[in-house]
Amino acid sequence: MNHTLRFDAARKALLYVSASICAMMLAAYVTIIGRSYFFQDDFQFWPVYATIKLSALFDPATNFGRPVTRDLYFYLVSHLLGMDSSNFFYFNLAIIAGVCVFIYRMLRAFELDPVIAAAAAAIYFYMPPTIPHASWISNSQHTIAHLFSFWFIAAVVRGVESGSVRIIRAALVYLLAMFSNVSSLFALIFVGIYLLLRHRRASVSRFIPLMATLGVLAACTIAWSLAISHSAPVYYKPDLSLAHSIARAHYYDDLLSKGMIGAWYRLLFAAVIALTVVNLRRNYLLTLPLAGAFVTAFAMLFFLGDQRTLGYLAIPYIALALMLFGNYAAPVWRAHEWRSPILLSLSFLFIFYSTENGTPYRNDFMSSPYGAGIRDVQNAVRNVRIAHDTTFCFAPDRPPRDPGVAPFWLFLGSGSAFSLVDYGDTLTRQFLYYTDPRCVAPDVVRVAVSQSGSIVAVTGIAMPK
Repeated sequence: MNHTLRFDAARKALLYVSASICAMMLAAYVTIIGRSYFFQDDFQFWPVYATIKLSALFDPATNFGRPVTRDLYFYLVSHLLGMDSSNFFYFNLAIIAGVCVFIYRMLRAFELDPVIAAAAAAIYFYMPPTIPHASWISNSQHTIAHLFSFWFIAAVVRGVESGSVRIIRAALVYLLAMFSNVSSLFALIFVGIYLLLRHRRASVSRFIPLMATLGVLAACTIAWSLAISHSAPVYYKPDLSLAHSIARAHYYDDLLSKGMIGAWYRLLFAAVIALTVVNLRRNYLLTLPLAGAFVTAFAMLFFLGDQRTLGYLAIPYIALALMLFGNYAAPVWRAHEWRSPILLSLSFLFIFYSTENGTPYRNDFMSSPYGAGIRDVQNAVRNVRIAHDTTFCFAPDRPPRDPGVAPFWLFLGSGSAFSLVDYGDTLTRQFLYYTDPRCVAPDVVRVAVSQSGSIVAVTGIAMPK
């Protein structure tokens, strides 16, 4: 009786704490959305996909193997939601909520208590690496991959437990995940380890179709990764050298030591591992697949050339956090049971442990130094009196070392980011970067710009003679 009352009290406490955190995080997200604007890659993607022809989509040379999240998503959303950045933020917030739903469905398939499963799924909504996904539009590439990945895991696990797996539908969902981001390989590893553990004594012939499908999907992922690596920029190319591995280890140690508890993060991770091992026999069916997912996701991140953002850290982070809640969900709260409260406390500490200083919240973006520079350029162009459609060509005071690359994000590529700005009239303003051949035309308005750090400024405007 006392055990039941104690467990019910613990469930209620967990429910109230999780609901309160989610409510506060939702308020934070809405605040961020209301004060944010497009940022960095957004200025490159939205203008391109808002004007591109349907026949020009799905070019492997430009989408870096992500036709779903580079081409399909940007094309559809830019046409459906227009140029209001807040629409994109709200849409991405809905995607994040969808990820939480599929994590919940996956955990319920493992017969976790509904309240505990919901609390664990809510981790994704408010953990530090999710925040850039909601506050930086281009990071939807990671979020959508997570959506399809956990959809795939939930579909397979629920199907296996019910005795009926819809293999073709699950395979199609995984392909959407793979074409969103090849890091979705973690989902295949999770499902593979789960099947080997869950039915290691079952008839092999029963699972031949499913295991064969997983093998084909794994081969497709590896082949796709090798195919796109040839055209990938250097910071996306894999590097398996020892020197690179050592440099990356130093980088992550420095990154994690800047978190909330500093250099003590090693003790936190050691406690996570120790308590997971202590509870492993109770909940190995969920813990070992999560461990496989963590190793896969972190290894892919570890060997990438130069991509070390919070977006890529999300899957390893959520895998470790789910391990904690998965172990907490074991039948505990018995007399003198000490594991549950410690695991629960460590779970929340781990979740709120910030892995990077300066997480890119987009609070009041246009008032930041970067945003102030953008506003200065916008105002300068707006104040130029024009009587007809006009072409502006932007040139830096000091040309960059690589003449094909702009020295600041605003003018990345063709500089067409300004098509996102509504100037309040019916005249068309076309914006070119100084390497564009059309910049030599006699009727072009030439704008000289400078950059100091992240601050962009207009230093002169030359009207046509």
